[in-house]
Amino acid sequence: MRGLHITKKYYLAIGLFLAGPWASVAVEVELGLRKQLFVDDWVVEEKSEVVRELGQVKKQNGGEPIFEGFFYGTVLHDEGKFKMWYRGNPYGYAESVDGIHFKKISLLKGLDPAHHNTASFYIDPNETDPAHRYKICYAYLRPHAAALGYSADGINWKAYNGGKPVTHRAADTYNQVLWDSEEKVYRMFTRTDYRRPASGLEVRGTRDMINPDIKADPKNWRIVREWKFGKGAEDEIYRRQIYALTDWIHEGVHFALMSVYENIPKPGEPYDRKPDHHKRHEHDVVNFYIGTTRGNAMWDLTWVYAGKPLIPRGPDGSFDKDMIFPASQVVTHLDQHWIYYNGYRERHGVADRGPHSIGLATLKRDRFISLSAKGDQRGSVLTKPFRLEGSRLQINVQGEDVSVDVLDENGKIIPGLNSRSGKVDSLRWEPKWAKGHDLSQLLGKNVRLRFQLQNANLFAFQFLNSKK
Repeated sequence: MRGLHITKKYYLAIGLFLAGPWASVAVEVELGLRKQLFVDDWVVEEKSEVVRELGQVKKQNGGEPIFEGFFYGTVLHDEGKFKMWYRGNPYGYAESVDGIHFKKISLLKGLDPAHHNTASFYIDPNETDPAHRYKICYAYLRPHAAALGYSADGINWKAYNGGKPVTHRAADTYNQVLWDSEEKVYRMFTRTDYRRPASGLEVRGTRDMINPDIKADPKNWRIVREWKFGKGAEDEIYRRQIYALTDWIHEGVHFALMSVYENIPKPGEPYDRKPDHHKRHEHDVVNFYIGTTRGNAMWDLTWVYAGKPLIPRGPDGSFDKDMIFPASQVVTHLDQHWIYYNGYRERHGVADRGPHSIGLATLKRDRFISLSAKGDQRGSVLTKPFRLEGSRLQINVQGEDVSVDVLDENGKIIPGLNSRSGKVDSLRWEPKWAKGHDLSQLLGKNVRLRFQLQNANLFAFQFLNSKK
């Protein structure tokens, strides 16, 4: 795995009962100056009396829609403004300065509207040709396969591959292409099909693919994974199915933005398809969850199985009470994450779903998932050893009692490099070390961090070299 290695001075434990002590394991991680998010245990060696908690978003505009339109689509922040591509026939493009009040600018041009459907949009950081700066991945409707296009301005588009599909079936939910800067490949995410059971119920899945150069060969996609939910006696097909998924890469972590179809009607089961735009339903609904991974590993689906959506559906009478579909990407701006989503007033199987509306929820920067200690117990988090490359430490933390110790690679406290804070709520808390001590004395050496928490949430940390 990139960024992970066994140091020469340690032996790999074989896990066998031998005469004498077991061989020991020490895994060193390469952090550099990248921010480390506690969404998983990649940087954690030990933890006690802490649990992972999902961050709490805040719905903006009083929980009411900010835009009358719908997704599949995308919002990005670029050139000092928010840029929205929303679904239509053809798609439309809108802009906003504040992220809430959008002005419709233009319908998209150049692509065949008969096939221009279920799309996502992307500004390609790997692109050197301005004419190809924007990318689109969309559905070619017959036979429901993914197609690709490019644009210089996000409005006037041309198709790759002569406008023909670049994959096989299917593509009738989200279609996404993006650049993975660590693996040096383009990734594509689309729907995939599974054989229907004897009941005839449609079984949905999703797939991810890679291609090193979509301009050189837009059809050169290799499947990394095709998957569906597969937990439970009935293979979960009536409990949940993955409806659509896009990938948002942030601080080295892949975030799956998942639309999950839940509590699915069984064939022959009584089902009232009469619209009710006021009552919130729990049957035949779509919830929005996140998953995380690094590299090509399978998504961590913890929050799906815990029943904890990132953006909860609204109450009775709300525009987002029955289904939520997120935009294909999360916007990070002004120390917040801006999460745009399409809300529906009705269930999946009801034709009259009411007006199409887009809402907005926000979250403080990097507070998607925390390691949290609550109550009287004092929690502890110990990192794996790493080579120190920064002279300043910043911690994203919120709580009543937080302390951090710098240890050597064997776990011994380094004198003068321990700090404790009282009540703190900061995206960039900088510990104060004892007089005459700082991190610069340890640059290039292997160290660890130990965090201790009480009634606190620990989200991330980062080393820097810049001056205050």
